[in-house]
Amino acid sequence: MKKIFIIAPHFPPSALPPSQRVRLMVKHLKNLGWYPHIFTTEPKYREEKEDAWMTELAGNDFDITVVKALNQKKTRKFGIGDLGLRMIPYLMPAVKKAAKKETPDFILYPVPPWYILLIAPLIKRKTDIPYGIDFIDPWFVGEIPKAANFKKRISQKIARRFERKAVLNADIIYSVSEGINNNLKERYNLPKSKPLLAIPYGVEPSDFNLKTEKKTSDKVIFRYVGAVWNNAYPVLEPLLKVLSVTEKQIPLKIEFYGTSYAGENLAKPQTIKWIEKFRMQNYMTENPLRVSYKKAVELTMTSDIILLFGGMQPYYAASKLMGLIASGKPFIAFLHKDSFPAEFLKHLNYKYIVTYSEKELPETKLKELTEKIKELIKNKDNFAKFDLSNPLIQKHTALGMTKEFVMPIENLLKK
Repeated sequence: MKKIFIIAPHFPPSALPPSQRVRLMVKHLKNLGWYPHIFTTEPKYREEKEDAWMTELAGNDFDITVVKALNQKKTRKFGIGDLGLRMIPYLMPAVKKAAKKETPDFILYPVPPWYILLIAPLIKRKTDIPYGIDFIDPWFVGEIPKAANFKKRISQKIARRFERKAVLNADIIYSVSEGINNNLKERYNLPKSKPLLAIPYGVEPSDFNLKTEKKTSDKVIFRYVGAVWNNAYPVLEPLLKVLSVTEKQIPLKIEFYGTSYAGENLAKPQTIKWIEKFRMQNYMTENPLRVSYKKAVELTMTSDIILLFGGMQPYYAASKLMGLIASGKPFIAFLHKDSFPAEFLKHLNYKYIVTYSEKELPETKLKELTEKIKELIKNKDNFAKFDLSNPLIQKHTALGMTKEFVMPIENLLKK
C-alpha cells in the first residue's frame, strides 16, 4: 500500500475547515490504496474550540505524529499567533526524520496555516519526495491595501516572497476553487505541465443523520453558521436589509453563529452595525465564537432556512455548501456568479439562488432577493430535497473528493 504524509496543524478534535478537509480524506484513503500519516500538534497549542465528535468521525485508519508548538500565550506578546509558524521548529525535524525512515510516496500540505509551506521545498530537497499544496484559502491575495495594518502588510510581504518558491517546487497544486488556481497561474506563469486541480469541499452524508430535538419557535428561523469576513460585507448588508424588511410582514428569528475567525478571548461580533442600522435587535442575535461541528449540524437541522452567502471575489468555495445539500434543509444562496457554489447550484437547477458580480453589485439585487426569500418561506415545508445519488453530487461526497486527490498523484508516480 502506498503511503501519504499529510501535514495538518488543524486536525480533529479541531473542527476548522482545514481539519474537516483532512478528516474527510483520511476516512477513505486506505480503501483507495493509500495509507495516511498525519502530522499535527496537541490541541492545547491551538486556539479553536475542541470537538470530540470530529475525532469520532475521523476514525483510526491512519498513523499520527503529534509535535509540539511554541506556546501562543507567550508568542502573542510578540505578535505571533499563527499555528503553522509556531509549529515549524518541531514540525521540520519530525517530518524529515519520518520521511527518511518511511519513504512516503507523496506529501500533502493543506493550507492555511500557510507558514507550513516554508518547509515544503526544503523537505523535498532533502528527501526527493514529491509534494502537493492544497490551497483551502489563498495565501498571497494581491496588492496590499495602503490602509492595511503593519502586521497584515508584513504577512503579505512574506507570502509574496515564499509562496512563489513553494508553488514552483510543488508537483501538484490543489485548491478549493478554479479562481485560486487561475490567480496562481497568472502570478507565477506556471507551466501547462504542472497539474492544477480545483477540488471543492466534499461531504460525508452520514454526518447529517444526527438526531436532533424538534423546533419550538413559531417564528421562521433563519440561521448562518460560519465566519463573516471583510470581503463579504458588501454582500451581507443587502441580505440583512432584505431580511429586516421581510420581518415586518413575516415574524422571523435570525441567528448567526461562529462569525469570527479569532480564538475564544479574541472573537468579536461582526454584524452589530447592521443590527443597529436596520433595527433588528428584537429578532436577530450573533454569537461570534466558533461552535463545534456537532453543534453546527444540530443548528442546521433545527433551522427553517439556512443562509449561504459569499464575498466579492469569485474564488469563494463555501465549505458548508455540500453539507447544506446533504442536510436536505432549505437555504437561500446569495453568491458571486462566477464562484463554484453558484455554478454548481445552477447545474442542479436550484431555484433559491441570487447572484451578483463586480458589474451587477449585491445592492442592485434587493428586489430579486426579496422575491426568492419570500418564495422559500412559503415553500419551506414542501422543500424538495436534493437527490444524493445524482452523479454531480456523488463527485463531491467525501469519497468522490478523495478520489479526485488521489488520481493525479497516481498519474505522477507512473511517470
